[in-house]
Amino acid sequence: MSLKNFIGLSALARLVVALPAAYEYNVLPTIPNIINLNVTIGDTYTVVEGDTVASIASKYGVGLCDVARLNVLADPEFIYPGEILNIPASATFPDDTSCLTPNNTDTTNTCIYGGPHVYTILPGDTIQKIANKWFNITTESILSFGAQTGYIQALNPGIYDVLDTGATVKIPACSNTACTMTDYTFSYGTLQDFAAQYNVTVGQIMSLNLGYNHTEAIAPLGVVYNCAELTS
Repeated sequence: MSLKNFIGLSALARLVVALPAAYEYNVLPTIPNIINLNVTIGDTYTVVEGDTVASIASKYGVGLCDVARLNVLADPEFIYPGEILNIPASATFPDDTSCLTPNNTDTTNTCIYGGPHVYTILPGDTIQKIANKWFNITTESILSFGAQTGYIQALNPGIYDVLDTGATVKIPACSNTACTMTDYTFSYGTLQDFAAQYNVTVGQIMSLNLGYNHTEAIAPLGVVYNCAELTS
């Protein structure tokens, strides 16, 4: 299995590895959906400067999400030159865009259930993107968090300032909440597909899988689910 990553040439690039065989995969409650559909690979494509997943999909007459899901992309809006993508033999969801993570600037959430509460910054991340897109919380909840990392405290960034790749941000977790964590083997589907199905955020999955971007085969990733308030 070959795992690709967001960080490229940085030291973080090789921190995502295959999990030991002793781990128990796919133990989550299953719900009929598109995750891990058996879709035939028709070709491969090497990304060049200026490409987007949508433009590549258009070249082959398939959907944006067809390509994103076949490559188990963490963020279908981020690809880099030299990255090799599998192309499906035919379109499955040609007009679907639900594999994309919404950038919810209208959110009023101020914390996430359970965790993880430390997020490692990826290329192009801003406070706005981390808060509204990856964790579905307000930007103010991150910037005003009293236990914030020294990097964010010293920088005191604006919400649209691009942050340093590899630095960390703390995400406020709601009190008295917890999630179940396990390992799950993906062969088809984006992190957004999983997050939508199990009512978690893409940021929570990213935080567990430092630097993950996509896989050319299968992706054994850490995931959370059953995030809820604890009962007394």
